[in-house]
Amino acid sequence: MKALKLSEPKGALTLEEVEKPAPGEGEILIKVEASGLCYTDVHLCDGDWEMVDAQIKRDLTLGHEAIGIIDEVGPGVTERSVGERVAAPFLRSACGTCKQCRRGEENHCPNATALGMSHDGSHAEYVIAVADFVVPVPDGVTPEQAAPLACAGMSVLGALRNAKVGVGQIVGVIGVGGQGHYTIQLAKTMGATVIAMDIDPSKVDLALQLGADKAYCVTDESLLPELMAFGMDVVVVTAPSHDAHRLALAIVAFGGTISLCAVPGGETPISMTACAFKGIKLLSQAVATRQELIDILDLAAAGRVTSHVETRPLEQGAESLAQLRNREIVGRVVLVP
Repeated sequence: MKALKLSEPKGALTLEEVEKPAPGEGEILIKVEASGLCYTDVHLCDGDWEMVDAQIKRDLTLGHEAIGIIDEVGPGVTERSVGERVAAPFLRSACGTCKQCRRGEENHCPNATALGMSHDGSHAEYVIAVADFVVPVPDGVTPEQAAPLACAGMSVLGALRNAKVGVGQIVGVIGVGGQGHYTIQLAKTMGATVIAMDIDPSKVDLALQLGADKAYCVTDESLLPELMAFGMDVVVVTAPSHDAHRLALAIVAFGGTISLCAVPGGETPISMTACAFKGIKLLSQAVATRQELIDILDLAAAGRVTSHVETRPLEQGAESLAQLRNREIVGRVVLVP
């Protein structure tokens, strides 16, 4: 089968012919229909995350937003069946016994494994997943629409819930990319007023199409007083940019919340002094739980969330990653083997 392989962080990225894998105990083999391209793929290629470098598999098949049909089930699998369409997310497995798992925070499990990072991922014709951690895809949601929900969509749903976004709040969204275009839709569904920001005018236009109440191209620094005047209760940062974090700190209301969904390389320059004097709450988002994946797929089936996607063949994976790195993609790219 074909697979998009990364030799090691900062290593070679190649499309290779590899052996089709076989599922082990508790695992399933999925014939991939769609695999979403995520900025995490760029971070892994560029070696941005030294903290997790040891957890990154060498000779890794990239990809962690997988939709496909179960082709084979391994020993001990009883809840899933051949022919079923499922979503396999970035959270490949969690132990289920640690204190984080016991309190419903499987995404914080210290023993978690990750698809397309610790284990081979879905930018391939087939992928192995843990049966207990996949979720059925509802009828009416196409593989291409569903794929980015298995990381980007579920992550920002978890982030908005953690920030307790609700009716009457003002939510700022910095970055109208893969995560950001879902954040706008979800925050509106939750009853918030949404102020969207990006440095790309085409993404500002997309934000308005998706329902943002206001949208700004933030390359113009003179807009800062106008943005501050909104009194944003929550600012969700979905752009992997240190400038985006600086902007969030400036515009969030006193006593407000900054939700850090995007993780750029290096250390984020957020002033603890500013946080203290403004009473800002900082929340980070480690993907999300299986329940968020179930819920975001149900919202998609109900027509409340739409994925702005472009499908491309697997052979264009390396080229597409380069375009994502250079901020040349609007919405999401989904690779189709």
